[in-house]
Formats: sequence, C-alpha cells, structure tokens
Amino acid sequence: MSESGEKDVTPVCLRPRSRPVRSRRPFLMVCAVIFLLAGTAQAPALSAPGSSGRPPGPAAGMAGQTRSPQQETAVETTEPLPAAAKQSFKNQKQADRKPQEVEEKRSRIKAGFSCDELRRDPAKRKGGAVCVEEREPPNSAALSAAAALPVWCDGGTALIQVTRFSLCSVRYWGVIVYNTDGSQFGTADITTAQEINTEPRSTGFVEEFYMRVDRMDPALATVTVSVNTECNYLSGCSDGGQDPWIGELPLPPAGTWWEGTVHRSWTGANGHDDILMLWTLTFTKPQSGKSSTVVWGGADYQLRCDDEIGGTAGCVVPSYTPTMVVDGSAYPGARDYIGRVQASLDSHIGWLGMGQPLHREGDSSVSDENRRKVCDSSWVKEDRFGQRNSPDPNSIECDEFPFAATKESGGQSGISSGTQCQQWTVWPGGSGSGWPSTDYAVQAWTKSGTTGECARASMPRRQNGGVGTALSNFYQGQRILDNDGFFLDSGAAAVYNNAGPVKSWEPRSCSVKSPVVSDVTAGAAPQSAFLDYARTTPDGWTGGDSTYSVRLPDGRNLWLFSDTFLGPLSSNGSRPTSAPLINSSFVIQDGNDLTTITGPNRGPIMPNNEAGHWYWLGDGMIAERDGTKYLQVIFQEYYRFGGGLWDWGWHHSVLATFSLSDLNSPLSVVPLPSAAGVTWGSGILPSSQSGDGYTYIYGVDDAPTKKSMRVARVRGDDLNTRWEFLDPANNRWALDERRTSNTLTGVANEYSVTPWNGQFMLLTQDSNLAFNAQVYSYSSCDPAGGWYNQVEVYKMPETGLWGVYGDENIFAYNAHVHPQLNSDGTHFTFSYNVNTFDNRVSEEGSHYKDPSIYKPRWVSFAVHPNPCPPRC
Repeated sequence: MSESGEKDVTPVCLRPRSRPVRSRRPFLMVCAVIFLLAGTAQAPALSAPGSSGRPPGPAAGMAGQTRSPQQETAVETTEPLPAAAKQSFKNQKQADRKPQEVEEKRSRIKAGFSCDELRRDPAKRKGGAVCVEEREPPNSAALSAAAALPVWCDGGTALIQVTRFSLCSVRYWGVIVYNTDGSQFGTADITTAQEINTEPRSTGFVEEFYMRVDRMDPALATVTVSVNTECNYLSGCSDGGQDPWIGELPLPPAGTWWEGTVHRSWTGANGHDDILMLWTLTFTKPQSGKSSTVVWGGADYQLRCDDEIGGTAGCVVPSYTPTMVVDGSAYPGARDYIGRVQASLDSHIGWLGMGQPLHREGDSSVSDENRRKVCDSSWVKEDRFGQRNSPDPNSIECDEFPFAATKESGGQSGISSGTQCQQWTVWPGGSGSGWPSTDYAVQAWTKSGTTGECARASMPRRQNGGVGTALSNFYQGQRILDNDGFFLDSGAAAVYNNAGPVKSWEPRSCSVKSPVVSDVTAGAAPQSAFLDYARTTPDGWTGGDSTYSVRLPDGRNLWLFSDTFLGPLSSNGSRPTSAPLINSSFVIQDGNDLTTITGPNRGPIMPNNEAGHWYWLGDGMIAERDGTKYLQVIFQEYYRFGGGLWDWGWHHSVLATFSLSDLNSPLSVVPLPSAAGVTWGSGILPSSQSGDGYTYIYGVDDAPTKKSMRVARVRGDDLNTRWEFLDPANNRWALDERRTSNTLTGVANEYSVTPWNGQFMLLTQDSNLAFNAQVYSYSSCDPAGGWYNQVEVYKMPETGLWGVYGDENIFAYNAHVHPQLNSDGTHFTFSYNVNTFDNRVSEEGSHYKDPSIYKPRWVSFAVHPNPCPPRC
C-alpha cells in the first residue's frame, strides 16, 4: 500500500506480437518495472524501435529502459481466486452462449482539425497538418483476410462486446498527414483493440491495449503515436498514472501488433462505484510539430466495483446482463415448471429475446413478504411424491415464480392473493405409462380469467430449495446487486407452443350401429316418489335441478341437486316465500323412501364464504383409496358480477371428497383443472363401465349456443390424480388442459355417456339453438369421441308459450341418463330439469305460486341397434 492508502499497481510493458493470440496468458517477455510515486506525472520514455522496424526484443527492451532511483518493483495486493473457483471471461462467454453488444458513441477529436474539416478547407492544411478519423469496420472478407485479432471479440460492426467480467473493443482509424503546402503527405490505416478483464473476487482489473498498422505509406514511418488512458478517480479508481506505453513512438511496421498492459484497482469501500475510462491517441508529424488527438470512452466503457456481495469485493461489467441456467439434470421438475410459466405468461418475464429481464430484490424483508403473499393460505398442496413430511427431500413446498427475491415477484405486481397466479403441480417421472421418465410440471387448477403475471407450484423440497440455492449462488457469483437485471434459461423456447407431455389417441373400432329409440314413457320412476316427498316433507327437498345420481355401495341411490328449495310447502300446495333456497343438497333414495341431506344449519352441502360466490354441483362417483370407498363430487364455483339476470359467471372447478358415513360436509376439497375455461363435471363414466380402466370426465366449453364437449380421463377410479385431456384435433392425450380441443358441438352443460350394445351412447339436450327442447342420442365405439348417428329421443314439452304451462318464461334443460335405474342394457331412464325466468320472491312468483315447475322429470325409453349398415 502507498502512503495515501491506495493499492500499488503492476508495471506496464511494450511487447511486439509476431503472431496474435486470443487468450490471456503469462507474459513471455521481461517487462520493465515502473512505480509512480504519488504526484509523479510522467514515466521515463521507452527507447525507439531498432533498425529492423520492430520494437526492441526482451534484452534490448531492458537495456533501453531508464530507471529512476525512486522506482521499485510493485506488488499486487489483491488476492486472486483459487484456480478451481476462478471464472474467466472465456468461461463467462461459454456459460452465456455469446457476448453482448453495447451501443456505443463514436470517438471525437480532442485536439487539431478533423479530417472532414481539412478536406473541406485547404487553408487549414497550409503549414502542414495531421488528422485522424474513426472508420467503419472492414467487410467480412477483409476481416478474414487480416491478421487475427489478439482479443476475444470479433472486430465486426459492434465496437464493444462484453461479458460479465470482460469488456472488449476494436476500432479502426485512418490517419492523414499533409505537407506544409497543403498537399497530402501520406496515409495510414490502423486498428486498436482493447480487452479489460475483471474478477468477481478481486478489486484489481487489467487492460491489455493493442495497436497495429494495417497499411501505411512509407513516408509516414516518421510519424509518432502516443496513447493515454485515464480512469475516473472520483469513483476510487487507481492506475498510478500508467499508460499502455511510455511517450511517443514511431508507427510500427505494417502487420506488427504493439501491446501494453495497465493494471488498475478499485480503492473504494462500503458500497459500490461506477468506474468510467477514457483513452486518447495522438499522432504527430515531428518535422512540422503538427498533431491530432482523438478521444473515446466514458459511459460506454463502464465497470462497477463493490464490496456488497458475500463479504468480498469484486468488479463486473454492468452493461452485461447475465443469464442463470436452471439445471434440468438436477432439478427437472423445477426447470420444466419455470420454463412453462415463462412461455405461458404474456410478459415472458426473464426469457431472453422474448421478455424483459428479472431484477434482484435486495431487501430480504421484501422478499419474505413477496413469498408470504404468493404462497398464502389459499395455496393447496398437491402431493404426487408419496406424502412425505418435511424435511424429506420429496416433501412438498410452495414454489413461486417469478422468484420472491426479484422485483417482478407476484407479491410486488399488485396481486392480493396467490389465487391470482397460475397454479402448477410437479409430477415424478415415470408415474404412468407413456409419460416422461423425468419429473415434469402440469398446470393444475389455475382459475379461468387469472391475470396475475405469476405462478406457484407444488414442488418437492429438494428442487425448490436447490433452485433457490442456485439463485443465491448466481447472485453472488455474478455480483448481482439490488435492481440488477438478469435472464433465466429454463427451457421456455423448447416448450413454447408445445402441448407438453402427450401420447397418442387411437379411437377404438367397432361396428357402429345407429340407435333405434322406442317405448318412450314420461313420468318414469322415481318421479312420483319425489312428488309425494315434496308434498309431505316438513323440512326436506321440495324442488331442485342438476339431478345427478350415484349408486351407493349398499345399493341405495344418492341424488345430487344444485339449487334446492326446502320444505315445507303450504297446505294449499304453494311454496311460502320464506322457504330456504340453498345451492346444493343430496337426497338418499331407499326404495320409495327419500331423505334429504344438507350442510350444517340447513345450509348447502358445499358452502362458499366469499360474498357473491357459490357452488353448483356436477356429476359424482364412488372412489376407492386404500380399500376405503368415498363419494367424490365435482363442484363448480360461480360468482355474480352485476345486478342483471345473467350477470354471473363460472370461476373454477373443485373436487369434493365425502365419507360415506357423513355426507353433510366434505372431508377434503381440492382444485381441479380450470385454466382453459372448461366447466368439468357435465358427466362421468366410471372406470368400471369404460372398458379400459380409465374414468372419463366430461366437460363443456360453454357458450350461449353451440356448446362443445371436452373430455378428460384418469387412470382408475380416483379423480384426485393426474388428469389427461383429449386433443382430438391432433389425436392425442395431453397433460396441459390448455393444449386440448373440442370434440362434439351441440351438447348441453350437463349430459351423459353410457355403455350400450358394445359401444357408447351420448344423450344430451341440443344446444345448437337457445333453449332447444330436443333431446338427442349419439353412438360411438370410444367413450372419448367419434360421435355419430344423431337420433331424436324426446322433446321436452314444458318449454315456452306453446308448452304445457303456456308460459314463455318456462324452459327445460340438461338431460342425462341414470344407468343404475335399469340393468338390461336396452332400457334407460334419463332426467331433465324445468325452471322459470320468473325469479320474483312473492306469492305471485312462479316458484312460489306453482312449486311443480321447479322439479326434475324422468323419462324412460328403449334403444336397440338398427340392423342396417353402420352410420345409417
């Protein structure tokens, strides 16, 4: 250390290059050692080249140097990185694929006339003149023909190329010298190259400066050149007054590289400083004393040094935006998840070339709050790794993206809860035939209309913590300070517009027969039992819709209803205006005996505590886990967004699991896939009826008319497992709900698929026209699709002014089959619902004046295969 407290500097030396090199390596020559005392402004001059036209060789160089008695060998006081940890600019270049280019200002003339001025004004050339001008890079052919550059950048159109720890620049100059009479004396073409290298754990940084004469008129052999370099002393930059070489030297012979090295250091502390550097080249014609000086540098040549990372000081090139790579071999599920989120978000945040960079959040308290907001109590853990407990590596944690330790975290983007983010689940590799062998991510239950630029996932602890540790190491290794930008390589490009894991769908084949419908009978069982029950129950079911059914293991039928009126009815058969209306209920049928099941306090089976939100139910089934049977029912959450009759909409779907010994409230409620705007639960075909071991779940891509069928499936009979979604347009099953497509258009919100005659029968109300009263059947060899042979089964007689009620407000809807009511494979019973647009809560309101309206109807029918050829 000098008395001033500044670090000493390592000497500069001048070396010829008989052949250029691109890598940094130990000096091969003995350099003169120069130490500048504080206040010393000029170093001894280096001797001129010998008669050979080359700079002096090693021995001559030493002999040619003069040394002041005050000079002594300088010692570098900064400790270099250990060899194993050292990260050179070359390593950085490889890790980040390619260096980045910097938009840079051109040089400017500091002293003397510009070449353009001398060309325009002959008077300024009188008495002799020298000018230098910066020129465009040579074309690619000229570059390839020229001697290779001694620096790592390519010398093309970008004046500056950078990595995180290296700045490289190549410039091209033209020098013009005029005689005293104003005539041109000669010209030269010159290339300069600079390479400035920093270290992540050292305050020292090194510049290597190169100059080569590419072409020169012989007359210019006497022209001299000097170079001067400065760094911004106000930012704590020390270079001891060094320059790449000492004094003025004659231009070297064409094709010879001259090299000088400057060692600098940062002397600041307790924070960070931006260091700017400046260079000048001066060309002089000794005979006339005329010269021209060009200057470049400034903000384009900026380094930043700090002591805020990891307890050590180091320097970087801040104009370079580094890229963190998520290791797919170590953390395959995390890489797949982050890549798919980057690809799916509108912002593509952190994806180089598609989105803006992420920025570090340096305040740990803000990061903690970001994490709490995204991974709040609304997060639902979906464990596909064996129900391990923390700290087991495969225990499940909430993993948020963008990272909590970034400015772009969902916690700082304006969300109020993590429910506004995408929801993902990571699955273990090899968890199912045909699916990936390494861990992968599936968007699990994102709610329709989610607009938050964020995501959260159920992630194994090892992968969540591993990527978090990698991010921390990246911040330290790249010296990422608060608000520094960086990109993230997570494979987004590979999954963009990609359906994710898929496997092919080959529809089953059979001799498809057209159904022939006969023996259609209205008022089929159990309609009379429900009518009698509604008239007499003191507090049970008196009307409802949806009307799904499940055969319980003990042989009883469980009927599932959405909006339900509870009794009693008035003695005159009307409904009192005080009658409770709840959004869901069950009714158990044991022969002709019916029992109503509600939630606590005669509330809905599936309550919703959020104002203006409620659940309606879809189809249900009996599931089995570890030898125990449960009831599973799909519920759909809806919400009101205005005061109009139709000002409500679907929000998302959930799966409720009930103990068969207590059907009043669910044991668990988990979200279901909801990202594609599909309402699932229109119908369920259990694995015991599908013929291939899968349970098929049907949904609807809703619309006012022309609603379309969607199909999903799960292996076995538990809906709380991995869903596969049919993409019939591409003949495949996919794990990403958003990458699928519709099958049949014209289905209702509720419909059924039932085995029939070795194939499958779809029964649905037609939705090609609004409030259509037609009920059709279709047939297919495969429960997933390929529906043919539309046949009319029934026309619901209640609808409209010409219906049995003579009321334009009456409509019928949502027909579906109840296969457990018949067992011969030929006869079936379906139900449909009747309702009214008259929602007045008054004695004259239709729901209260005539309770017979809001009840399901049951219709039985027989169906036989048409003996004519398929699809006739």
